[in-house]
Amino acid sequence: MLARSATIFKWTLYTLAGLIWVVVQAAFLQRVTIWGVIPFLYPLIAALPATFEGPAAGTVYALACGVFCDLLLPSPIPCFYTLILPLVGLAAGLLSQSLIPAGYLCSAAAALPAYLLTGIFHCIVLWAQGHPAWGAAMSVTLRELCASLLWSLPMTWLFRRVYLRVHVDD
Repeated sequence: MLARSATIFKWTLYTLAGLIWVVVQAAFLQRVTIWGVIPFLYPLIAALPATFEGPAAGTVYALACGVFCDLLLPSPIPCFYTLILPLVGLAAGLLSQSLIPAGYLCSAAAALPAYLLTGIFHCIVLWAQGHPAWGAAMSVTLRELCASLLWSLPMTWLFRRVYLRVHVDD
């Protein structure tokens, strides 16, 4: 169990690491198109720390990421990312806790439910608004996953460095 100051330090480091990737997304990746989509790092920003910290802490971190994304990004409904990113964090945390130990392979595996949950929820929102776009939206989701998957490697490296820095005594 970490002391309160160590816990604050840990989540500050995770937040700064996440903000680095937000800046990469906004400054660089917005101008890159691969297979007709831009790499979309926000689901990975929510999922990857959860693979290291577990389902409970990862879900809370992903909830904070969702609130941040809803303030930053346009979305089809209010609170879109606040609703879906905690599920992404929970899925990633459960995956690392029960199936694949946290690391590069787990991060790549956690990307799949992260993008699928986001894409399926987007499809449901479109369907509820009267736009039957399941095929097109899932195609975009698959292309975003493929375009963003390579970015999970440097992102995992950075989040792993944070984890190793704050969990020295574990």
